[in-house]
Amino acid sequence: MKDIMIIVNPSSGRKKAEYYAEKMKKTFQKHNRNVAIKRTEIKEDISKFAEAAGVKKYKTLIVIGGDGTVSEAVNGLSNLKYRPTLGIIPAGTVNNIAKSINIPANPLEAIDQMVHFHEKKIDVGRINDRIFLSSVSAGPVPETVWEVSDEKKEKFGQAAYFMEGIKSLRDEKTYDVELTIDGKQFDIDLNLILVGVNSSIAGIPNFFNGAELDDGQLYLFGMKRSTIGQKLTVLQALLFSNEEFNDTQDIAFTVPFKKAVLTIKNKKTFTTVDGDQGPEFPIILEVLPQRFTFLVSNE
Repeated sequence: MKDIMIIVNPSSGRKKAEYYAEKMKKTFQKHNRNVAIKRTEIKEDISKFAEAAGVKKYKTLIVIGGDGTVSEAVNGLSNLKYRPTLGIIPAGTVNNIAKSINIPANPLEAIDQMVHFHEKKIDVGRINDRIFLSSVSAGPVPETVWEVSDEKKEKFGQAAYFMEGIKSLRDEKTYDVELTIDGKQFDIDLNLILVGVNSSIAGIPNFFNGAELDDGQLYLFGMKRSTIGQKLTVLQALLFSNEEFNDTQDIAFTVPFKKAVLTIKNKKTFTTVDGDQGPEFPIILEVLPQRFTFLVSNE
C-alpha cells in the first residue's frame, strides 16, 4: 500500500495552491510519511488522479482546492471498492465542503493541524449517477453560482457570489414541482430548492439545524413564491437565529429524507451541484450513509 497522494489545482487559492502542496509534503515528511504530488492541468485530471489513488491503494488522498476540486476527486473514487481516506486543504473561492467537516478556513492552519486530525466516516448524497458532498440546488440564486466568471471569482473572491446572488432575489419565477419523498408524492410551487448533506450550506453553519455528518439523511429546503422582503426575513432567520425559522413556515420549510425524486413540470431547469452546473431535472436524490472516510478536525 502506498502512503499519501496530494492532488493540487494550481489555479486555486489565488495561485498559492502549489505552495500549500509543498508545505503539506514537508509537514508529512517530518512525521515519516511518503508523499506524491499530482498537479492538475485540466478538470479531468482531478478524477483521473483520484481514481489512480484508489487503484494503487494509497492510504490517504489530500485535495488542495475548492468545492469543485473536492467534488471531482470524490467522484473519481465513487465506483471503486477501495477508497483512500480523504483530506481537504481549502483553497477555493468557496470551501463549504471543508467547513462542513470543521476544517480550518485558513489553508496554513489546516496544513499544520492535519497530521493530528482523526478519521470519520461521513454521509454523501447521490444525484442520478453523481456524488455530491455539500448541496444540490435550483432557483435564481443558485443559478448565479455557476454563471459567475473566473475573472470575477479571482477579483472579488466569495463576494462575487454574494453580489450576483443578491440581484437574483427579485426573481419571482416559480417551479411547478412534483416531489416524491420517501415514497410520498406532493405537488408544490417553489421559488428555491436546496438539498444538503449536513448542517452547513453556503457558508451558513447551521442551515439545517441538528443535521449531522453521519445521520443517514439528506435535507430539503424549499421556499415558496415570496417577496424580496420575505426572502430576506427567511435568510436572516437562517443566518442569525435558526429557532425563529419556525415563524416563516408559510414561506419556507425543511424536511429530512433518504430518497427523493424531483420533477419540474413547467420549464427546463438545471441543478447546481457543489457549486457547479449539474444535471437537468428530473433528478433522483438519495443518501449514501457513511460512504467515505475523511480526516476531520478534533475540535
